[in-house]
Amino acid sequence: MKKIFHTLLFVFILGFAQRITAQNNVGIGIANPDPYALLHLESNSKGVLVPKLDAAERSSLGAMLNATNQGLLVFGPDTNQFWYWDGTQWIPFPTPPIPGPTGPTGPQGIQGLQGPTGDTGPQGPQGIQGLQGVTGPQGDTGPQGIQGIQGIQGIQGIQGIAGPTGSTGATGPATPCAPTTLSFNASGSLTYADNCGNTITSPNGAWLTGGNTAPASNNIGQTGNAPLVFVTNNQNRMSVEANGDIFVAGSKPIFVQRFFCNGCDNPNRNTGISSATYVAILAGFYPTGDDGDAESTRARVYESGGTWWFKGDLESPSDEDWNVDIMFIKRQLVDDLRPASQNGGGTGF
Repeated sequence: MKKIFHTLLFVFILGFAQRITAQNNVGIGIANPDPYALLHLESNSKGVLVPKLDAAERSSLGAMLNATNQGLLVFGPDTNQFWYWDGTQWIPFPTPPIPGPTGPTGPQGIQGLQGPTGDTGPQGPQGIQGLQGVTGPQGDTGPQGIQGIQGIQGIQGIQGIAGPTGSTGATGPATPCAPTTLSFNASGSLTYADNCGNTITSPNGAWLTGGNTAPASNNIGQTGNAPLVFVTNNQNRMSVEANGDIFVAGSKPIFVQRFFCNGCDNPNRNTGISSATYVAILAGFYPTGDDGDAESTRARVYESGGTWWFKGDLESPSDEDWNVDIMFIKRQLVDDLRPASQNGGGTGF
């Protein structure tokens, strides 16, 4: 019985091999495959699943391939792409398109005609006037008091005899000197002059609001160990600290902060720094991708929702690590002429 089974199995395999050789193609799911197809697959509920190899597995397999293996196909679950062997390396497809250069800005179109003004809507009815309040009762007039009796006028007294004229007194001192001018000089000193021809000038000069011309040693500042503060509208706007540091509105006007993002593909991150207080400038960045240094990079900082954001992108399709240095400058020090939009705009060369 065992010999009969082996004989039948050999005949079946031999017959299937002869059928494939004779037909020179194979059909799965179809009785009569296309005569020009080496392999013809047919199904209404199933697909073809190719082998799945991640980056490490593709690299290991690629070390054993050469030009004779050109066209070998696998799927990369780490990149969500198909990869094929071109004879020397793995190539992903579909390949992300590389954006071309931005064309010149076209001329601004002619402004369209202003449309007609729409009809004025009907005026709503006037509301009902409220009732006038009731006038309160007038209080009673109080009784007038009794007028007092006028007193009797007294008798006029007898006029006294005039006394003798006194002797003339001594002549008093002359009128003292009166000031005629009081003025500040260009050096800041004060000059006083009177009508007697006297002139006095202060030995030291003061700082004039319009500026001093002499001497060259004049200066304004704080000689003690305290900051020199400039105030407007009763608020500290700027100060020079005792060690020479300059503060604007109570803090350093410029600072540089480094941000990092590991494993970020096309990062779009919020720095959390207020755009109402600071202007942001991208001072430097160092991203790393799968292709090393041979890749193009683009990055910018932009304003959104009251804070500054960083946006970057590499040519590499995989995740990257980013180190970004951003300079923040107090708005009191900068005339930021950049457009509010993060894309396009700007001043032409």
